[in-house]
Amino acid sequence: MKSFLLAVLLVIFAGSFVFLRSDRPVSKDAKSVVYIVNPGDGARVIAEGLEKAALIRSERYFLFTVWRRGSQAKFAAGAFELSPSMTTGEIEKMLTGGKPISNERNVTVLEGWTIDDIAEYLENEGVASQKEFYAEVGKSATFAKAGELPDWAASYPALAGLPATASLEGYLFPDTYRIYADGGAKALVRRMLDNFETKLTPELRAEIAASGRSIRDIVIMASVIEREVRGAEDSAMVSDVFWKRVDAGWGLEADSTVNYITGHSKPSVSYAETRIDHPWNTYKYRGLPAGPIGNPGMTAIIAAIRPKSNPYWYFLTDEAGTVYYGKTLDEHNANKAKYLR
Repeated sequence: MKSFLLAVLLVIFAGSFVFLRSDRPVSKDAKSVVYIVNPGDGARVIAEGLEKAALIRSERYFLFTVWRRGSQAKFAAGAFELSPSMTTGEIEKMLTGGKPISNERNVTVLEGWTIDDIAEYLENEGVASQKEFYAEVGKSATFAKAGELPDWAASYPALAGLPATASLEGYLFPDTYRIYADGGAKALVRRMLDNFETKLTPELRAEIAASGRSIRDIVIMASVIEREVRGAEDSAMVSDVFWKRVDAGWGLEADSTVNYITGHSKPSVSYAETRIDHPWNTYKYRGLPAGPIGNPGMTAIIAAIRPKSNPYWYFLTDEAGTVYYGKTLDEHNANKAKYLR
């Protein structure tokens, strides 16, 4: 008899354990799903729909959560942006306590903008506060504390190999996005990362792999090219100059990397600025900077993948954006004296 009772208790305990664990997220996939609650939908209909959409583990556990919180009659009709990475409790709170997303609008992120540029723009446009945006993507030219940022790499293969403490600088693809005005920073970040994944096609990824470089190498290089020159032709030319320098163990000596640190946009930086001790300073440290210096567009990314072979090792850009190349340091210095007076 005691053995039977013990067995019953063990079954009840095991069942309760499994049931309570149903609150866990379905997956680590952070990509958003728009879920529609129709007028008149009750808890049972919503629970069934959420399970079919693979947003919750258990219809019964969702109903238990609704009953426990007494929120049966509190569901709002409308569109909600949910994710498989949310717990059942978080989804229940969103559907009963949150506001449906509404009021679509456009936001435009320009090529070369840094995380700081985007954060300021979003706050000015009333899309999200800078603090909210930084909490999702980290900050420019700095590292966030390990584990502080969401695990975006779990959902986006292009982020594989990204240092655990690195910001998303470089991967927030510049474009015009149609978003819900009250969707918040996370929803926009998902859209930007989705776009980056799509733009970096399997063919381009194969080219990157064949070159022996990593996606991160390409993103870093593209971000520098984006801030140095304009147009596909010069971008591909400068890409070759920079890759030759990297392969030769030279410093890139890119003024854009110094401007990224200082927040300036000078066509030519001072000697004192080139001596700033910072891992993004390519006058101080050889090779690529420690991370991207902005979010490059497709022209710069293609240029980083497909440099155009040329005999030059130096270049400069004047205030009008014209690029002047030099094969030797003497030629480069002559160009500086002539075009940067």
